[in-house]
Amino acid sequence: MTFLRWKTTARTWESFLSDALVAFASLIDLLQSKPGPLVVNNSWGLFNRDDDAPVGSPENYSANPDHPFSQIVGSLVAAGADVLFAAGNCGENCPDGRCGLNDIGPGASIHGANSHPSVLTVAAITVRKQRLGYSSQGPGGLDKRKPDIAAYSHFSGSGVYKADGGTSAASPVAAGVVAALRQCWPKMTPADMKGIIQKSAKPVGTGWNYELGYGILNAAKAWRAAKEHVTRRAPLRKPRKKETPGQRPAWMLEPCTPEEIASYAARLKRKSR
Repeated sequence: MTFLRWKTTARTWESFLSDALVAFASLIDLLQSKPGPLVVNNSWGLFNRDDDAPVGSPENYSANPDHPFSQIVGSLVAAGADVLFAAGNCGENCPDGRCGLNDIGPGASIHGANSHPSVLTVAAITVRKQRLGYSSQGPGGLDKRKPDIAAYSHFSGSGVYKADGGTSAASPVAAGVVAALRQCWPKMTPADMKGIIQKSAKPVGTGWNYELGYGILNAAKAWRAAKEHVTRRAPLRKPRKKETPGQRPAWMLEPCTPEEIASYAARLKRKSR
């Protein structure tokens, strides 16, 4: 798997978004030249809407689905990429110091592409499964039903800091799970992948909510759900003459393990009787 890292030197929000547009356009070009799985993590967002054009202006980013960057995010997902965004760190309990006074808490803290309907928006919890107070809360600026799920943060990881924190750490945790699933099922659509991550999450409380979305990321359950999803859609055909039990036919969706291959071959054998 190839890992690409993008870094900007922009000093203003407008120039940052301009750099982001160029980066996403390059990713679309990459998918067109080298089709295949692409997982894009975004651990960044708008902290203060005073840096943005006013809502209603064509240049507005935070709540404008027609903004060029919002449009290119949708295009990248449509091209086949799994795109994840951190929800943000402006939750009402202990917001980041960079958050604007009017950009804290429910309905005011998930802006722009971080709330795009096609992306997976990730909130943050501790390793003890408690919501981190700075984790931004929906509704989102573009899609009201945000965040999508919650993943772990505040753990010893990279070594850059004493603990990896923020939704900026939670989002790549979720991206890692998506990337692992992509190793097994590279042809699944981004929409199906997003749905599997949502539906396999462990609910917190009575169900979906504006703090943790569908619940806590559950990698094992997501793997089982993805396997079941692909199996339901996999065709059951008689083996061709050149195929032998255990061999992976060209038309079969990729299984993950030799055991699955053998199991699938046995099913085919029973079906052909």
